[in-house]
Formats: sequence, C-alpha cells, structure tokens
Amino acid sequence: MKLLTKTTLYFITISIFVFFTGGAMLYVLMQNLVKNEENTELMQRIQFVLNQINKEDTVVNLNFIASEPIDIEQINPTKNTNNFYFRDTVLFNNLTKSYSPYRQLSTVIKSGSNYYKIRIYKSLITSNILIEKVATITTIMLLLFLLMAYFLNRYLFGRVWFDFFDTLHKIQEFSLNQPHKEAFTSSEIIEFDELNRLLNKMTDKIINDYEGIKEFTGNLSHEVQTPLSVIKNKMELLFQEPLNQKQYELVGSVYSAANRLSAIVRSLALIARIDKNQFTETQLINFEQMIKRQTENYNALIDSRNIRLETIFLGQPTISMNTELAEILTNNLIKNAVRHNIENGFVRIQLTGRELIISNSGEDPGVPTQELFDQFSRASDEGFMGIGLSIVRKIIEHYQLSILYKFNNSIHEVTICFP
Repeated sequence: MKLLTKTTLYFITISIFVFFTGGAMLYVLMQNLVKNEENTELMQRIQFVLNQINKEDTVVNLNFIASEPIDIEQINPTKNTNNFYFRDTVLFNNLTKSYSPYRQLSTVIKSGSNYYKIRIYKSLITSNILIEKVATITTIMLLLFLLMAYFLNRYLFGRVWFDFFDTLHKIQEFSLNQPHKEAFTSSEIIEFDELNRLLNKMTDKIINDYEGIKEFTGNLSHEVQTPLSVIKNKMELLFQEPLNQKQYELVGSVYSAANRLSAIVRSLALIARIDKNQFTETQLINFEQMIKRQTENYNALIDSRNIRLETIFLGQPTISMNTELAEILTNNLIKNAVRHNIENGFVRIQLTGRELIISNSGEDPGVPTQELFDQFSRASDEGFMGIGLSIVRKIIEHYQLSILYKFNNSIHEVTICFP
C-alpha cells in the first residue's frame, strides 16, 4: 500500500469517527434542547389551564382554550395532585390520516369535589423536521469536508513528499549494469536533504567499490592466463618424458588443476564482461536449433553412461539475446544435466513459448539448490565448482529473466521463465 493511500485512509477513518461521534452527540443534544423547550412550553400552557380552572372553578370548555389537543378525564379521588409527568406519545391526525409524534404533559387537579386528570399535548413534527434538516446539513457538510480534505491532502502530500519520490525514482533507476553517479538534489526539508546527502555518499562508494572489483577481476583474469599457459605447456612437455607411474599421476594432477584454474579464470573474466555490459549485439535466438547443437556435443558422453535423452519442443520463445551468451547459457545447463547425472539415468529438455525446463536424474547435491548459483559453491563431495551456474544466473539477471532450481525424488529440475 502506498504511503499516500495509507495516510489518507488513516485521516479519513479518524475524520469519519470524529464527525459521526460529534454528529451523534449533536443529535442527542438537539433532542434534549427541543424536549426542554417543549417541556417549558407545556408547563406554561398547563399553568394557563390551571389558572383558568382556579378562576372559573370548572373544567368545562377547557379544551377550547388552547390550540393543541387537551384530554380531561374525571378520576377517583387521589392524593397525587398537582404532580407533572412528561412523556412522548403519538396521536392520530384526522387530516393526514396517520399517527404523529407529540410531547405529553399530564397532571391531576381537584375542581370542586371532583378530581380530574388533564393531558395536554405539543406536536413534535416541526421539531423533528428541524432536527432532520440539521442532521442532513451536517452530513452534507461532512461529505464535502472529507472530499475537500481528500484532494487537499493529495495535493499537499505531493508537494511535501515531492523530493522523497524524486529520490525514490532515482534509486529505482540506479543499476550496477550501467553505473553512473546519481546526483540526489538538495531539499528544503531537513530530513530529505540529509537522506539525499547520505545516498550520494553511498552510491559513490558503491560505484567505486564495484569498479575496483571489476578492474581487479579483469586484471586477474588477464595476468593469470600467461603463467597458466606456461604451466600447461611445461606439463605437456613432461608427459613426453619417460615417467614412472607415480610421477605420471603427479604431473596429471597438476595439469588437471591448471586446466581447472584456467577455466575458472575464463569464467570470472566472462562474468566481468557481462557486468561491464560488453555483450551489446543481440538477435532473436532460435533455442530449438541451439539445444539440438548443444546436445550433439555431448552424444559421446551420453552414450558412454547410457543416459536416455528426451527433447520436447512445444513452442519457440522470441527472446532477443547475445548469441554467445545464449550459447553459454544452454551449454552450461545441458553440461550440468549430463555431467552430474547417474549411470542409466535420463535427461529431459522441454521447450515451450514461455519456459525452458531441463530435468535430469542425479544425486542429492547436499546443499539448498539456490546456493548452487553462488560462485564456487560445492555440489556434494564430488568437488564440482558452482561457477557454471553462477554464470547462468548472471546471464539470467542480465536479460531480466527468472530461473528456478528444484530437487525432488532424485530429480534435478531447472526452469527458465521467459517474459
């Protein structure tokens, strides 16, 4: 949820609670005020009625004295005289043919030797209409206020947080694939200005460290190749000399280690070139033909280990990539599926318009599959270096694809999802 949306929801929620609570309190207060006014008017009228009774000493024709209805009922003698009781009630209106709300005041008086219960009424229609109008006006004002507050809050939010969102946009565009020093501008708001200064320092340090690592990797790969070539040439010369079994094994071990180190250096150089975005030439890749070429290169190894190869082509994704990187991507995945397989195992390659799935039988790698994408990770105890999968992940990230590696029931499955 965006910051503006969250703050607006909080503001509107609190505003609605405050206004409706205040509206309910206002409604109750107005009802009490109206009742007090009605009670006061009824008391004045009952006093007028009582004065008329005391003056005339009769209750005859009292119902014509006031404009509002009056009920006079003769009752049995009682001691509860001159006590006043208020209550709300309804009376049938002959004009509208419906019941209408009234406020009632009742009391018991003595006239001569008789006792009478008098009820006088005051219509509440006008008061209720007034309360309804006030409530309607209050509700409309609340809605207008909330509407105005919403747009005003968005406007002020955009003005106040403009520098923050500008900084956020620059951070989102920052990439080490194309590093450039981002200038985070100063702000009138102290907190945002301090944030921008820290980000300027941080990005400068990140770029400098990144450039230093790339330069070191490039120099290392370049400088190490020469002595490695010398070592390999000397080892090849030694193979031509008469050696005993132990000497032959030692020279073979050194030669194998030199080849392995040379491959690692080439891989590191390749990663550095990908980071430097040196593979700029792209074209639409025909993965079907590429997979067929790559599998042919491993036919001898597949046959020697009696591995069953199955290829399923259900579609052709249209991905624009560098041809060399596409070759390296498919070659590394197929090579891993064949080399890390078992005798009498299988390799299944399925290509659709949306994904490439390579499944193969194999031993448990002994580590979480996602860790195999880290550089120099080891797969079980066989000593297979993880630089190949690290290159695969680097290529995947370079072209903003996604990769998933699963191992379940002695089956390795690598899935590349195309956009």
